[in-house]
Amino acid sequence: MDLLSDILASAGWKNDLLSKGEIYESFGFHFPCERSGGFHVVTQGSCYARMGKKIIPLQKGDLLFITKGIHHELLSDLKAKVVTIERFLGEKSNQTKTEVPVTTFVTIRYEVPSGPIHPLLAELPDYIYIPYSSIQKHHSLEDIIQILSKELELNLGTDLIVQRLTDIMLYYMIRIWLNQQENSSVGWIKAFQDKSVLYALEKLHNVYAKDWTIESLAKETGISRANLANKFRDVLGIPPMEYLAKLRMEKAKQLFQKGNMGLEEIAQNVGYASSFSFSKAYKRIYGNSPSREWKGVV
Repeated sequence: MDLLSDILASAGWKNDLLSKGEIYESFGFHFPCERSGGFHVVTQGSCYARMGKKIIPLQKGDLLFITKGIHHELLSDLKAKVVTIERFLGEKSNQTKTEVPVTTFVTIRYEVPSGPIHPLLAELPDYIYIPYSSIQKHHSLEDIIQILSKELELNLGTDLIVQRLTDIMLYYMIRIWLNQQENSSVGWIKAFQDKSVLYALEKLHNVYAKDWTIESLAKETGISRANLANKFRDVLGIPPMEYLAKLRMEKAKQLFQKGNMGLEEIAQNVGYASSFSFSKAYKRIYGNSPSREWKGVV
Protein backbone atom coordinates (compact mmCIF):
# COMPACT_ATOMS: atom_id res chain seq x y z
CA MET A 1 0.00 0.00 0.00
CA ASP A 2 1.31 3.47 -0.83
CA LEU A 3 2.07 5.81 2.06
CA LEU A 4 -0.85 8.23 1.62
CA SER A 5 -3.36 5.38 1.40
CA ASP A 6 -1.96 3.81 4.56
CA ILE A 7 -2.15 7.12 6.47
CA LEU A 8 -5.74 7.76 5.40
CA ALA A 9 -6.82 4.16 6.02
CA SER A 10 -5.27 4.25 9.50
CA ALA A 11 -6.87 7.59 10.38
CA GLY A 12 -10.08 5.85 11.42
CA TRP A 13 -12.35 8.46 9.85
CA LYS A 14 -15.95 7.27 9.82
CA ASN A 15 -17.96 8.62 6.93
CA ASP A 16 -21.64 9.42 7.11
CA LEU A 17 -23.75 10.36 4.08
CA LEU A 18 -25.41 13.45 5.51
CA SER A 19 -27.34 14.74 2.52
CA LYS A 20 -27.75 14.05 -1.18
CA GLY A 21 -30.19 14.93 -3.89
CA GLU A 22 -32.11 17.89 -5.20
CA ILE A 23 -33.11 21.08 -3.37
CA TYR A 24 -35.90 23.13 -4.90
CA GLU A 25 -36.12 26.07 -2.51
CA SER A 26 -33.91 28.76 -1.05
CA PHE A 27 -31.77 27.20 1.67
CA GLY A 28 -29.20 27.86 4.36
CA PHE A 29 -27.69 24.94 6.29
CA HIS A 30 -25.46 25.14 9.34
CA PHE A 31 -22.96 22.31 9.78
CA PRO A 32 -21.66 22.05 13.36
CA CYS A 33 -18.22 20.46 13.35
CA GLU A 34 -16.26 19.50 16.45
CA ARG A 35 -14.38 16.23 15.90
CA SER A 36 -15.52 16.06 12.30
CA GLY A 37 -14.96 17.40 8.82
CA GLY A 38 -17.35 18.07 5.99
CA PHE A 39 -16.98 17.17 2.33
CA HIS A 40 -19.28 18.86 -0.20
CA VAL A 41 -19.57 18.40 -3.94
CA VAL A 42 -21.99 20.42 -6.08
CA THR A 43 -23.39 18.37 -8.96
CA GLN A 44 -25.94 20.86 -10.29
CA GLY A 45 -26.65 24.56 -9.86
CA SER A 46 -24.62 26.68 -7.43
CA CYS A 47 -24.46 27.83 -3.82
CA TYR A 48 -22.15 29.51 -1.31
CA ALA A 49 -19.98 28.14 1.48
CA ARG A 50 -19.51 30.48 4.45
CA MET A 51 -16.91 30.01 7.19
CA GLY A 52 -17.07 33.04 9.47
CA LYS A 53 -16.27 35.97 7.16
CA LYS A 54 -14.85 33.73 4.43
CA ILE A 55 -17.25 33.12 1.53
CA ILE A 56 -16.61 30.70 -1.34
CA PRO A 57 -18.99 30.60 -4.34
CA LEU A 58 -19.50 26.97 -5.37
CA GLN A 59 -20.40 26.03 -8.94
CA LYS A 60 -21.30 22.73 -10.57
CA GLY A 61 -18.49 20.22 -10.10
CA ASP A 62 -16.70 22.20 -7.34
CA LEU A 63 -15.30 20.28 -4.37
CA LEU A 64 -14.86 21.55 -0.82
CA PHE A 65 -13.39 19.64 2.12
CA ILE A 66 -13.59 21.24 5.58
CA THR A 67 -10.74 19.46 7.31
CA LYS A 68 -10.53 20.69 10.90
CA GLY A 69 -13.87 20.90 12.58
CA ILE A 70 -14.78 24.40 11.42
CA HIS A 71 -18.42 25.36 11.80
CA HIS A 72 -19.66 26.41 8.39
CA GLU A 73 -22.74 26.98 6.27
CA LEU A 74 -23.99 26.24 2.77
CA LEU A 75 -26.43 28.78 1.36
CA SER A 76 -28.41 29.25 -1.83
CA ASP A 77 -27.85 33.00 -1.41
CA LEU A 78 -26.07 35.08 1.21
CA LYS A 79 -29.33 36.36 2.72
CA ALA A 80 -30.93 32.93 3.05
CA LYS A 81 -32.34 31.87 6.41
CA VAL A 82 -29.99 29.39 8.09
CA VAL A 83 -31.19 26.25 9.89
CA THR A 84 -29.28 23.22 11.12
CA ILE A 85 -28.76 20.50 8.54
CA GLU A 86 -30.59 18.09 10.85
CA ARG A 87 -33.69 20.30 10.86
CA PHE A 88 -33.63 20.55 7.08
CA LEU A 89 -33.36 16.79 6.66
CA GLY A 90 -36.36 16.38 8.94
CA GLU A 91 -38.39 18.78 6.80
CA LYS A 92 -36.99 17.82 3.38
CA SER A 93 -40.16 16.05 2.24
CA ASN A 94 -42.08 19.34 2.60
CA GLN A 95 -40.20 21.01 -0.26
CA THR A 96 -42.25 22.55 -3.03
CA LYS A 97 -40.83 20.83 -6.10
CA THR A 98 -40.39 22.79 -9.30
CA GLU A 99 -39.19 21.62 -12.69
CA VAL A 100 -35.56 22.62 -12.11
CA PRO A 101 -33.87 22.28 -8.68
CA VAL A 102 -31.97 25.22 -7.22
CA THR A 103 -29.01 22.99 -6.38
CA THR A 104 -28.01 19.36 -6.23
CA PHE A 105 -25.14 18.50 -3.94
CA VAL A 106 -23.74 15.72 -1.76
CA THR A 107 -22.47 16.18 1.78
CA ILE A 108 -20.40 13.60 3.62
CA ARG A 109 -19.45 14.03 7.27
CA TYR A 110 -16.18 12.47 8.45
CA GLU A 111 -16.08 11.78 12.18
CA VAL A 112 -12.55 11.95 13.57
CA PRO A 113 -11.82 9.52 16.43
CA SER A 114 -10.51 10.88 19.71
CA GLY A 115 -6.81 10.82 20.41
CA PRO A 116 -3.79 12.03 18.41
CA ILE A 117 -3.98 12.31 14.63
CA HIS A 118 -1.27 11.65 12.09
CA PRO A 119 1.08 14.63 11.61
CA LEU A 120 0.23 14.83 7.90
CA LEU A 121 -3.45 15.33 8.70
CA ALA A 122 -2.50 17.98 11.27
CA GLU A 123 -0.69 19.86 8.49
CA LEU A 124 -3.77 20.07 6.28
CA PRO A 125 -5.21 23.57 5.89
CA ASP A 126 -8.60 24.44 7.39
CA TYR A 127 -10.21 23.61 4.08
CA ILE A 128 -9.30 22.37 0.62
CA TYR A 129 -11.23 23.90 -2.26
CA ILE A 130 -10.89 22.56 -5.79
CA PRO A 131 -12.92 24.35 -8.46
CA TYR A 132 -14.12 22.10 -11.26
CA SER A 133 -12.54 24.52 -13.73
CA SER A 134 -9.09 23.76 -12.27
CA ILE A 135 -9.35 20.00 -12.79
CA GLN A 136 -7.37 18.92 -15.81
CA LYS A 137 -9.35 17.54 -18.72
CA HIS A 138 -9.58 13.74 -18.62
CA HIS A 139 -8.32 13.63 -15.01
CA SER A 140 -9.87 10.72 -13.11
CA LEU A 141 -11.45 13.17 -10.69
CA GLU A 142 -13.49 14.65 -13.55
CA ASP A 143 -14.76 11.16 -14.44
CA ILE A 144 -15.77 10.46 -10.85
CA ILE A 145 -17.74 13.71 -10.64
CA GLN A 146 -19.62 12.71 -13.80
CA ILE A 147 -20.36 9.24 -12.40
CA LEU A 148 -21.58 10.78 -9.14
CA SER A 149 -23.95 13.09 -11.02
CA LYS A 150 -25.45 10.15 -12.90
CA GLU A 151 -25.88 8.16 -9.68
CA LEU A 152 -27.84 11.03 -8.14
CA GLU A 153 -30.10 11.15 -11.19
CA LEU A 154 -30.87 7.43 -10.83
CA ASN A 155 -31.55 7.73 -7.08
CA LEU A 156 -31.91 3.97 -6.75
CA GLY A 157 -29.88 2.30 -4.01
CA THR A 158 -27.13 4.87 -4.49
CA ASP A 159 -26.10 5.62 -0.89
CA LEU A 160 -23.24 3.12 -0.67
CA ILE A 161 -22.00 3.98 -4.16
CA VAL A 162 -22.09 7.71 -3.35
CA GLN A 163 -20.12 7.18 -0.14
CA ARG A 164 -17.43 5.16 -1.93
CA LEU A 165 -17.19 7.68 -4.77
CA THR A 166 -16.81 10.60 -2.37
CA ASP A 167 -14.10 8.71 -0.45
CA ILE A 168 -12.17 8.34 -3.70
CA MET A 169 -12.74 12.01 -4.51
CA LEU A 170 -11.42 13.02 -1.11
CA TYR A 171 -8.24 10.99 -1.63
CA TYR A 172 -7.73 12.67 -4.99
CA MET A 173 -8.27 16.10 -3.41
CA ILE A 174 -5.55 15.49 -0.83
CA ARG A 175 -3.19 14.20 -3.53
CA ILE A 176 -3.81 17.29 -5.66
CA TRP A 177 -3.26 19.54 -2.65
CA LEU A 178 0.01 17.75 -1.81
CA ASN A 179 1.24 18.24 -5.37
CA GLN A 180 0.58 21.98 -5.02
CA GLN A 181 2.83 22.32 -1.95
CA GLU A 182 6.17 22.36 -3.76
CA ASN A 183 7.58 25.19 -1.66
CA SER A 184 7.10 23.48 1.71
CA SER A 185 10.48 23.18 3.44
CA VAL A 186 9.73 20.81 6.34
CA GLY A 187 7.18 18.35 7.69
CA TRP A 188 5.09 15.66 6.12
CA ILE A 189 4.29 17.72 3.07
CA LYS A 190 8.03 17.85 2.33
CA ALA A 191 8.29 14.10 2.93
CA PHE A 192 6.05 13.51 -0.06
CA GLN A 193 8.32 15.70 -2.20
CA ASP A 194 11.56 13.93 -1.21
CA LYS A 195 11.76 10.65 -3.14
CA SER A 196 14.32 9.04 -0.80
CA VAL A 197 12.34 9.82 2.36
CA LEU A 198 9.08 8.78 0.71
CA TYR A 199 10.54 5.47 -0.46
CA ALA A 200 11.97 4.74 3.00
CA LEU A 201 8.67 5.60 4.69
CA GLU A 202 6.74 3.32 2.35
CA LYS A 203 9.16 0.49 3.11
CA LEU A 204 8.63 0.97 6.85
CA HIS A 205 4.84 1.20 6.53
CA ASN A 206 4.56 -1.87 4.32
CA VAL A 207 6.89 -4.10 6.38
CA TYR A 208 6.90 -2.50 9.84
CA ALA A 209 7.40 -5.86 11.64
CA LYS A 210 10.71 -6.49 9.85
CA ASP A 211 13.88 -6.35 11.93
CA TRP A 212 14.97 -3.05 10.41
CA THR A 213 18.19 -1.25 11.20
CA ILE A 214 19.17 2.13 9.84
CA GLU A 215 21.82 0.32 7.79
CA SER A 216 19.34 -2.07 6.16
CA LEU A 217 16.85 0.72 5.50
CA ALA A 218 19.54 2.92 3.95
CA LYS A 219 20.67 0.03 1.74
CA GLU A 220 17.07 -0.63 0.67
CA THR A 221 16.61 3.07 -0.10
CA GLY A 222 19.85 3.34 -2.05
CA ILE A 223 21.51 6.11 -0.04
CA SER A 224 24.06 6.22 2.77
CA ARG A 225 23.13 5.74 6.41
CA ALA A 226 24.22 9.29 7.27
CA ASN A 227 22.29 10.77 4.35
CA LEU A 228 19.13 8.91 5.33
CA ALA A 229 19.42 9.97 8.98
CA ASN A 230 19.98 13.60 7.97
CA LYS A 231 17.01 13.58 5.58
CA PHE A 232 14.66 12.19 8.24
CA ARG A 233 15.88 14.74 10.77
CA ASP A 234 15.58 17.66 8.35
CA VAL A 235 12.18 16.66 6.94
CA LEU A 236 10.39 14.95 9.85
CA GLY A 237 12.47 16.00 12.84
CA ILE A 238 12.86 12.39 14.02
CA PRO A 239 15.41 9.58 13.40
CA PRO A 240 14.25 6.68 11.16
CA MET A 241 14.28 4.05 13.91
CA GLU A 242 12.35 6.25 16.32
CA TYR A 243 9.78 6.80 13.59
CA LEU A 244 9.57 3.03 13.10
CA ALA A 245 9.02 2.51 16.83
CA LYS A 246 6.14 4.99 16.89
CA LEU A 247 4.66 3.46 13.75
CA ARG A 248 4.70 0.04 15.42
CA MET A 249 2.97 1.50 18.48
CA GLU A 250 0.15 2.90 16.33
CA LYS A 251 -0.26 -0.37 14.44
CA ALA A 252 -0.33 -2.24 17.74
CA LYS A 253 -3.01 0.08 19.09
CA GLN A 254 -5.16 -0.59 16.01
CA LEU A 255 -4.82 -4.34 16.59
CA PHE A 256 -5.72 -3.87 20.26
CA GLN A 257 -8.87 -1.96 19.35
CA LYS A 258 -10.08 -4.86 17.22
CA GLY A 259 -10.26 -6.83 20.47
CA ASN A 260 -9.23 -10.26 19.19
CA MET A 261 -5.55 -10.34 20.24
CA GLY A 262 -3.69 -10.28 23.52
CA LEU A 263 -0.70 -8.02 24.14
CA GLU A 264 1.82 -10.83 23.59
CA GLU A 265 0.43 -11.67 20.15
CA ILE A 266 0.13 -7.99 19.22
CA ALA A 267 3.76 -7.35 20.21
CA GLN A 268 4.99 -10.16 17.97
CA ASN A 269 2.78 -8.97 15.09
CA VAL A 270 4.45 -5.57 15.08
CA GLY A 271 8.02 -6.80 15.35
CA TYR A 272 8.84 -7.29 19.05
CA ALA A 273 10.06 -10.54 20.58
CA SER A 274 7.72 -10.30 23.58
CA SER A 275 5.11 -8.14 25.26
CA PHE A 276 7.79 -7.15 27.79
CA SER A 277 10.10 -5.67 25.15
CA PHE A 278 7.17 -3.96 23.44
CA SER A 279 5.86 -2.47 26.70
CA LYS A 280 9.35 -1.29 27.60
CA ALA A 281 9.71 0.48 24.23
CA TYR A 282 6.22 1.97 24.54
CA LYS A 283 6.88 3.32 28.02
CA ARG A 284 10.20 4.80 26.89
CA ILE A 285 8.41 6.79 24.16
CA TYR A 286 5.10 7.66 25.81
CA GLY A 287 5.85 7.39 29.54
CA ASN A 288 3.05 4.89 30.27
CA SER A 289 2.32 1.21 29.75
CA PRO A 290 0.30 0.39 26.60
CA SER A 291 -2.33 -1.72 28.36
CA ARG A 292 -3.13 1.03 30.87
CA GLU A 293 -3.24 3.79 28.26
CA TRP A 294 -5.20 1.89 25.63
CA LYS A 295 -7.86 0.62 28.02
CA GLY A 296 -8.54 4.21 28.94
CA VAL A 297 -9.50 5.17 25.36
CA VAL A 298 -11.07 1.99 23.96
